Amino acid sequence: VGNSILEVKGMFFPFWAVLFSTSCFANVLGLNISATFNSAKVIYIIIPILIIPQLLFSGIIVRFDRLYPAFASQSRVPLIGNVMVSRWAYEAMAVHQFKNNEFQKEFFEIDKNRKYYSWKKDYWAKELKAKCADSKKLMESKNPGKQLEYNLNVLHNELSKETKRVPNLKIDELDKLTPSLVTVSVLDGIDITLSELDRYYVSLYNNSNQERENKIAQLTSTPQLREAYLKKQDDYFNESLEDFATNKNDLKKIVEYQEQLIQKQNPVFIAPTGGFFDAHFYAPSKVLFGKHITTLSANLMVIWILTILLIVVLFYDGFKKMIDGFSRYFSKLMIALRVTSEKEMV
Repeated sequence: VGNSILEVKGMFFPFWAVLFSTSCFANVLGLNISATFNSAKVIYIIIPILIIPQLLFSGIIVRFDRLYPAFASQSRVPLIGNVMVSRWAYEAMAVHQFKNNEFQKEFFEIDKNRKYYSWKKDYWAKELKAKCADSKKLMESKNPGKQLEYNLNVLHNELSKETKRVPNLKIDELDKLTPSLVTVSVLDGIDITLSELDRYYVSLYNNSNQERENKIAQLTSTPQLREAYLKKQDDYFNESLEDFATNKNDLKKIVEYQEQLIQKQNPVFIAPTGGFFDAHFYAPSKVLFGKHITTLSANLMVIWILTILLIVVLFYDGFKKMIDGFSRYFSKLMIALRVTSEKEMV
């Protein structure tokens, strides 16, 4: 019914699988609450306490990188998000619809490379060049402080990753990016390398952009094909979803985090490189045992693992035993405090 009203096409079975799995989790959670508390009034109080965090920390209302710094992370989904089933459900549906709809799937792999090359040349290279120029100024000052060391660490970390990513790239000055070894000539060499990388990514961007234009030309080569192309775009392309999945309205396209530059633009096109729970929000895939699996299948797996975990807890009456244990502990603690207080009074 929702897909019909919102005109979401071609997503019936994936959306049904996610929503069915989420409702199974919700039912088991409800059974655990019923088995734990005897009073209906207590249950009525508990339900909003459980549901409101699921709404707030689903990733759509409050962005995970805008949380309080103690909970937030710029490069991955924080723990508070990973324990929310709503987060796994929403991300699975949003990523699958954006990536695999009948219109976008024709261009996803091309756009994945094109968006990455665009970010590299427009933001990444310029940010590192600014770090390089700032380091030169700091070296001329009498008291560079910690900022020089920080700039050099960022340059070293980012360029080290480039040597593994770019074929035949060798940076002789890389080992000299420390406050004790760095010189102006070293930074000049780094600046030249960054200019070469900038041209490298411009060339790759132009090639991928041309590939996309050729694809569009192929799909619209006749009036009939052009009409079918525009109809498919109108039927399947979702501008609002694109705004969320690509962080289109976010002014920050790049941030510094733990002496690294993190891409905040187009997260749905960025393949994660870390472990399963190290993936960023809207990641197009997850890494499981060294292999990439789709976000839809990965998130469904997590929802069912959490559901099975709650079934086990329900079978052993885990929540009730835990609350009874806490109750006994605090009762003993209060008795001990009262006895201590009475002794002091005596």
